[in-house]
This record gives sequence, C-alpha cells and structure tokens, in this order.
Amino acid sequence: MKLLYIHGAFSAFNRESLKVQNLEKEFEVVGFSYSMEQTFPYNRAVMTKFCVENEIDGVVGTSLGGLYAAEVGRMAGIPSVSINPCLEPFMSLSTIIGTTSNYATGKEETLTQELVATFPKKVSTTPLSLVFVGMGDVLIDHRRTIELSANSAGVIRDYEADHYWDDFEQNKLIRDHVAKFRRK
Repeated sequence: MKLLYIHGAFSAFNRESLKVQNLEKEFEVVGFSYSMEQTFPYNRAVMTKFCVENEIDGVVGTSLGGLYAAEVGRMAGIPSVSINPCLEPFMSLSTIIGTTSNYATGKEETLTQELVATFPKKVSTTPLSLVFVGMGDVLIDHRRTIELSANSAGVIRDYEADHYWDDFEQNKLIRDHVAKFRRK
C-alpha cells in the first residue's frame, strides 16, 4: 500500500520523523511538502493531482496535514487518516499569522490573513476518513475534533497522546481502514 504523508504547519516532509518511520514499517510512504505561503485551494489541488498521478492508496496527515489529508482524500476519492486534525482552520490559523521559521528546513515562511481567508471555516470528515485524537492535545480542542468527526468518520481516542503524538503507530488500524476503501 502506498500512502502519502502530509506534515503539519510550518514544517516539511521528514523521512527521519518517528511517525514516518513507524508508517514505513508496513507501508510505502511518499511525502509532500506544501508551502504555508500558498492558498488552501492551490495546495489541495496540487496534492490531489499528486495522489492521482502517483496512484496513492491513502493519505495520512498530522494537524494541518490532517485537514489536508481529509480534503485530499475526499477530492481524490481515497481513504484518509488524520492525526489530531485542524478541522477549523480559519480559527486555528488566525492565531499563528506572521513569519515563522519552518521547523524542518529553517526557511522563513509568512502566513497572512489573506492566506488564512482561503481556508474553510470548518471541514467535515467523510466515511473515507479515520481520525485519531490525542486527548492530551492542548493546541487543537480534542472535544471539538470529536464533535466534528463523530457522525461521519471513524474516531479513535488515545488518552495518553498529546498534539505531537511523536510515537504514533497504528499500522493495523490504518491498513484495515485503507484496505476497506481503496480503489481496486
């Protein structure tokens, strides 16, 4: 199974990430680094096209990458797995407007109010979505994530995990979810 991994805000794909290494124990993982200086529709379209052209079976994303995973999965018609997803990006991103050093590359990136305005106010997950929620997340309201996901997506709660969930490894659940919905 080939999975696309999408990182969170102000970051980049990093094969050394423990999340990526854990996924690579069972899946072929390809990465996609998007820019915070591009609009939401642009990034979503480029990632969706990438999935179609590269025959991606499922999308996994963390935080803002979880939002993109849900949206790209919906657009490409493939399963998505979101880890502590940012499902109300307009509200969440409004708190981090400004210039920040990319955590992975060190490059300065600027998020403007105009760019934030291109994001949806909230995103609904679909039955193609599986959402993992770290109940210790203090950056994104885990209660709200569950509320926004519970009626459409599968939701898995972990009472020990925080926002970063560095030791995330749920390969069996991911494999079962992707296998259930992937294109034959």
